[in-house]
Amino acid sequence: MPNNSNRQKLATALLASLPMLAIVGATASLSGCGFQLRGYDAPMLFDVAKTAVIIEDNRTAFPLKLPLTKRLEALGVDVITNMTLTDVASNNQNVGAETIAAITVNNVRFKRYELVGVLTEIRLVISADVSYQSIDNGKPITLSNPIQVERSYQYNEASVSTDDQQGDQIREWLYDSLARRITDQYVAIALPKVTPASATTSAQIGKGTGATAILVPKP
Repeated sequence: MPNNSNRQKLATALLASLPMLAIVGATASLSGCGFQLRGYDAPMLFDVAKTAVIIEDNRTAFPLKLPLTKRLEALGVDVITNMTLTDVASNNQNVGAETIAAITVNNVRFKRYELVGVLTEIRLVISADVSYQSIDNGKPITLSNPIQVERSYQYNEASVSTDDQQGDQIREWLYDSLARRITDQYVAIALPKVTPASATTSAQIGKGTGATAILVPKP
């Protein structure tokens, strides 16, 4: 059936490069053709206009809120930052109320690995558990997925007098990269569904503008 086929392809597109922990509310299987997400740099039209960004209120998680909010707003998402999951659920149960999607980020943590030699090599890893709540064919769907971003750098401990400033810069880069990964996944599930034929047509049109996010079949 067409609806099942589209849903299968979309689910494969969402987490093509990352393991998926749980899918709640989806009734179709996750097998099907693979897709890849092309770049985007302009506002888009989402099925749900408003999205609540829910992030833990602690020193490790809080720096993620600003870059994630900016990336979503750049795509035309109306971001809400003062709602809880309970608030979102209560709103969506009200008949006639505008549907609100949600991105929930929990358990943000850093890990630091050191390899000591002539130069000390540092590998910083940031991880988070991310959950997306949206609407699929009028029905609520929840996708949960762990995301991990890492970066390595080197420095000479003898030449560093106080703080590791490069490490601080790497942390900022990791927060921004994590925000980008979360945004990419949200785009994959929140954009209106397209068939392979219409996606190919959009790809041809979008080549001239560079301003359209599309899902196209992998070879």
